[in-house]
Amino acid sequence: MKLSIINFNIQNKVVNKNYNGGENAKAFADFINKQNPDIICLQELTDTYENRLKTFMPNYHFTGENRFNNKSIWYSHFGEKNAIITNLKIIKTKTYSLSKNINKIGKRSLLSIFPRIATVTTLTKEKRKFTVINTHLDHLTNTGRKTQLIHLKQIIELNNNYPIILTGDFNLNKDNKLFQEFVKYIQKHNCKLIPINENTFKPPVNPFKLSYNCKTPDHIFIPKEFIIENVDVIDNDFSDHKLIKIKK
Repeated sequence: MKLSIINFNIQNKVVNKNYNGGENAKAFADFINKQNPDIICLQELTDTYENRLKTFMPNYHFTGENRFNNKSIWYSHFGEKNAIITNLKIIKTKTYSLSKNINKIGKRSLLSIFPRIATVTTLTKEKRKFTVINTHLDHLTNTGRKTQLIHLKQIIELNNNYPIILTGDFNLNKDNKLFQEFVKYIQKHNCKLIPINENTFKPPVNPFKLSYNCKTPDHIFIPKEFIIENVDVIDNDFSDHKLIKIKK
């Protein structure tokens, strides 16, 4: 079975109001259509941006719910989906909260400004079933991310009937002890981490000299039996993250 997967934080550019995709939507959709992947996992995708993409990507199905459970003042600008977009057959899909009540969208975990979520979609290709999980952990503290990883493990335990592909912006470098502990956990679920040997985050230039220590926050885990032909890290003008594409 051949399979190609893209993982990408598409970046909700709140400051310059590109949260709706703007002209980027068609350009990004054109780029994706040329790549023709089976699965696209996006973080920071707003409802408006998604609706624009759908116009230009008629061959793909979009799964994933907004992290807010109702339309508040935050909804348009700070709402996001961890979308799983695919041209494969969808068996089932659900979005979970990375909080004490994983079934309650809109809940926040400890020290998290906004709710964090994980989209889980089970797919089939050539009679083989597998589950894709796409998430985005908090950008502020290790404590917040630690709590969210606990809830992510709960979600994995509930959805381990089929081989798991896990993607996301973890806001953790691979040398982070918290991330290394999680890698050991996921290995017990027959998954391996795809090695990424270059930075995937392009920190913005700013006058305050803020330190951006997270250089490779974007990760993909795949079933151990998957043999990867190639891994591409693609720079782009759509986001401050680079796009990761793997092919098996």
